[in-house]
Amino acid sequence: MRSILLVLLALVVLPAGAQVSPGWQAHTSYRSILAVDADGGTLWAATKGGVFSFSESGEVVRYSVIDGLASVETRTIEADAVRGVVWVGYSSGVFDKLDPETGAVTTFRDIERADQFAARGINRVSVLGDSVLVATDFGIVVFDPARNEVRDSFTRLGSFSAAISVNDVLVAPDENGVAHIWAATDEGLAFAPLAAGLNLQDPASWRNEASAFMGSRDDATALAYFDGLLYVGSSVDLYARRGPDTYERKFVSSSGIRRMDVLGDRLFGVERFNMFQISAGGQGQILAIPGFIDPTGVVVTGASSAWVGDEFGGLLRVSVGGAGQVSVDQVVVPDGPGETQFSNLAIAPDGTLFAGGSTEAGSGFHRLSPDGSWTAFTPALVAELAGTGSWLNVATDAAGNGWIGSEGAGAARVAPDGSLDRFGPSNSSLLPSSGSTDFVIVGGLAADSEDNMWITTRASARPLHVRSADGEWTALGPYVGDGLSVRATAYADIFVDAFDQKWIIVRSENNFNAVRGLMVLDTGSTPDDESDDSFQFFDAPGADGSGLPSPRVSAVVEDRDGRVWIGTDTGLAFFVNTGVVARDPLAFAQWPRWADRSRGGYVLFGLQVNDLAVDPANRLWVATNEGAWLIEEVERGYDLVDHFSTDSSPLFSDNVLSVSVDPASGRVFFATDRGLLSYDGGAIAPVESAGDLFVYPNPARGGEEVVIEGLVESAQVRIVTPSGDTVAAFASRGGRARWNGRAMDGSPVPTGMYLVIAVGDDGQGASYGRLAVIR
Repeated sequence: MRSILLVLLALVVLPAGAQVSPGWQAHTSYRSILAVDADGGTLWAATKGGVFSFSESGEVVRYSVIDGLASVETRTIEADAVRGVVWVGYSSGVFDKLDPETGAVTTFRDIERADQFAARGINRVSVLGDSVLVATDFGIVVFDPARNEVRDSFTRLGSFSAAISVNDVLVAPDENGVAHIWAATDEGLAFAPLAAGLNLQDPASWRNEASAFMGSRDDATALAYFDGLLYVGSSVDLYARRGPDTYERKFVSSSGIRRMDVLGDRLFGVERFNMFQISAGGQGQILAIPGFIDPTGVVVTGASSAWVGDEFGGLLRVSVGGAGQVSVDQVVVPDGPGETQFSNLAIAPDGTLFAGGSTEAGSGFHRLSPDGSWTAFTPALVAELAGTGSWLNVATDAAGNGWIGSEGAGAARVAPDGSLDRFGPSNSSLLPSSGSTDFVIVGGLAADSEDNMWITTRASARPLHVRSADGEWTALGPYVGDGLSVRATAYADIFVDAFDQKWIIVRSENNFNAVRGLMVLDTGSTPDDESDDSFQFFDAPGADGSGLPSPRVSAVVEDRDGRVWIGTDTGLAFFVNTGVVARDPLAFAQWPRWADRSRGGYVLFGLQVNDLAVDPANRLWVATNEGAWLIEEVERGYDLVDHFSTDSSPLFSDNVLSVSVDPASGRVFFATDRGLLSYDGGAIAPVESAGDLFVYPNPARGGEEVVIEGLVESAQVRIVTPSGDTVAAFASRGGRARWNGRAMDGSPVPTGMYLVIAVGDDGQGASYGRLAVIR
């Protein structure tokens, strides 16, 4: 073990505030706090979205994966006043050293690499002189902060199980004043004297105490030294150790001690639902924090004050009155979304992002405005959503409204001014599931070209609904035939194409988690009248490049050339959209092929596709369980533009659940199972007619990439000398193109003035711009 852990790998990254990977931005929540610590007047919080500090001046500084942290969800944090750094531990065993002065982060993966242990998470960090003691899921690791390497490891703590999980570690004297190292483990308390020459790798050097703990478990969860006694927290209560196997129960918790901190004559701690305090002399008292129910960490700041981290409420400054009343004096929650995990994404015409939440209790949905401000729409904050949850599916309309569907609470519409309306059985055609009076499961939402909003439902007699632009609701379906029976009422996601055909994913009526296939529906000229409707249902698996790779369809999107792309659990396909797919018996799906056959035959064949999006350059973004892929059409097939994964980018996870593109800014948003982030994809919406081009940087200095904006949908771009000679020529798609500053033969163009000419492929005319190049 020791020889393995002594192998050091350190990764030093750029200061916080300077993005490690240009173009990336994290959109994580810092509300859910898992641990807190302090160094002087600066508080540090480890959260599910990263780390932040809060100073006496009120300044908040955030750190995320983009700023160099090893992961998005932290587990513990320790401010090291001796070295002026902060230690951050993760559930994977990764260990970060953050320098607040420079923002530099050094990542150590020694513990993570100890793969002979099934669990390697870091539970607590304690600074002891020239060592850092790390409590892990398999024992105690001694880290040398000067040499940046593991110095020792203790995995056999007396008679306890080998590689026992250590929840906390502390150095403090025993009842005789002899300094000991104390370990709170899942099987009780282990301890050993810090004596010269004693081999702590020898299990015989450790003593164990467990039977003295009350309750069904003998675990120890937290440690503190106060008023001459060792205090041991467990999943049952808090105990003061008064001697060997002698413990006094304090009756301040029945749901598990999490953390404790000591200052002067006061010990404060937190358990699952409350704070507690122990005063000099050992008197204990439970302290309820009004409005907050899940404290996770505490830092004592005075005789009657402390900072408390809450898993749902942020960082709280609390004061304790003489009778034990607790007041919350300040709440610190850095800007960002209210949650970490999002299910679906949709972007309004003005660039506003709507993000569906999770299925967790109390979850809602969220809105990111173009100015960067977040608004949380949760049951706790919005009265209209009280008692609801699972707001997962999102869509937008031409007016900028956000539409959100819940798995149980119907649909909601959020206007640009933030006002919210809910729709259910009492004020719409949405019907409850069978056997219920108000439980409406929304499967998907999409707007058509006439400003009608289409909504699907599951487990109700009428699975398709349309709300007209003037507010009239109509219930439709189920559509019967072509393999669909009257019982096929489990409609899921819906996509409306350029011809207003509805592409509806149909789930099994017997198992809502199983997808049966894809229905393409033409509702004719009267959307609220089924008599002129026609449809086809595609549920047969294809083969050899024809048909759906799998009937288990997960996503549908249309590109700018009229291809309707289908994502399945085994790859991609597309239909050439003639506008009559719903009633054309010859319509079929095709599998895209790689232009470079060395990549294989079919594009991303075998991958599970979770979501699809098309950017203004007509490139396809594919969200999968193996990262995000960007592909584009080239001669004789398709080419891979980029593949983003945790190995090649700041993605928090390779499991990308949803992807959406803002055509105005070119930003691409990725919802992963560990949080949201965005990337500058480089493609923006085209202009409708030819005009002046915006070319920058101007002048361009040796080797700089030149950006050309103001282009029409499809154009031929030329870089021309004042004498009329063309030095570079290329095709563009979307409103932005880039030029590498090189001539057609690959050589850098010389210093001089150049004319940029872009001629639209569809007769929009020519656009012009000027550029100076300095070598």
